[in-house]
Amino acid sequence: MFARRLTEVEPFQCAGIDFGMLLPRDVTDSIEVVLAVLKPGMESPVDRHATFDQVFWVIEGEGELTIGTERALVGPQTVAFIPRDTPHSIKCVSGGLKYLYLNVWGKGVPESERLWRRVYLNVHARRTAAAPDRTPE
Repeated sequence: MFARRLTEVEPFQCAGIDFGMLLPRDVTDSIEVVLAVLKPGMESPVDRHATFDQVFWVIEGEGELTIGTERALVGPQTVAFIPRDTPHSIKCVSGGLKYLYLNVWGKGVPESERLWRRVYLNVHARRTAAAPDRTPE
């Protein structure tokens, strides 16, 4: 059995954003649950995922979520579905924004994506080489 509280996440950073691994893909082979924390004014880079669908579940704060060409203000208890290969981003518009994201691989995690630490290190390297600092002034 694998059970973990939000206070028991394994913290890590990726491209200046604080995350906490709650349920790793290496344990499930089909889903991953991660806590993301954005400070006021911070914004995630536009992203898209070819191999999995994603669900955002806002816990605290308010944000502006963009999925494809649509935008919506989101707050606590908001759940949003992001289909695979759809561009998306989220910006913290008040307070600190805390949300869970669930990555769901319908046919299992591909071999090249199994080790979550390696995947996030690669994402971090790619984003920091290609993007400006996203820390608000």
